[in-house]
Amino acid sequence: MEYNKRQKTLAMPEYGRNVQNMVDYCLTLADREERNRCARTIINIMHDISPERRSVTHNDNTYWDHLAIMSEFKLDVDYPIDIITEEKAKCHPTSVPYNMHKIQYRFYGHIIQQLVERAVGMEEGPERTEFAKYIATQMKRAYLAWNKDHVEDVIIFRDLFDLSGGKLLLSPTDCTLRVEKKPVENPIGKPNNKKRLRFKRKGQ
Repeated sequence: MEYNKRQKTLAMPEYGRNVQNMVDYCLTLADREERNRCARTIINIMHDISPERRSVTHNDNTYWDHLAIMSEFKLDVDYPIDIITEEKAKCHPTSVPYNMHKIQYRFYGHIIQQLVERAVGMEEGPERTEFAKYIATQMKRAYLAWNKDHVEDVIIFRDLFDLSGGKLLLSPTDCTLRVEKKPVENPIGKPNNKKRLRFKRKGQ
C-alpha cells in the first residue's frame, strides 16, 4: 500500500488522485486521436465530480483549463478553447486592501459617522433636528446590539454631541429615543415562559 504523502502533490486536489492518475496515463498515449478521446473522457468525469463549475460558467472551459494545469501544460491534445497559460496559472491574485476608516466609536460604525457629518453640513432648523433624532435612534440601536440591554438616552446624546464636534445637541427633556427590543423567539414557536408541571401523588 502506497501512502498519498509519498506521491506527488496534486495540482487540483478537488478532483482526487484517480483523476490525476488518468491525466498521467493520458500523457503516455502516443496516438493523438486516442489522447483526444481520453482527454474528453477525463473532462466528463471532472464534470460529474464537480458539476457546479459548469452551472456557473455554462461551458466546459474551466475543466479544460484544469486539465492543462493537472498535466503541467504537457498534454498535447486538440483543446476546443484557448486554455489558460502557464504564466497566468502561476500568477498570484493581487491582495484586496481593507477599508481602514478612522472611527471614533467603533460600535456605532462608519455609516453613523457619515450620517453625523451630513447632518452637521445641514442648515440649522427643524429638518436637521429631526435628522439628528433619527441618527440618535440608530446609535442607540447599535449601542444595545453590542454593549448592554439598557442605555440612558443622555449617553447617546453625549456621544452624538462628541461625534458632531458640539454641533448636534439633543436633550432628554425634548427627545425620547424609542428602540423596541425584539424578543428572543422560541425555535418551536412556543412561548419562552414554561409552565411548571406539577405532579400529584396518589392520595393527594
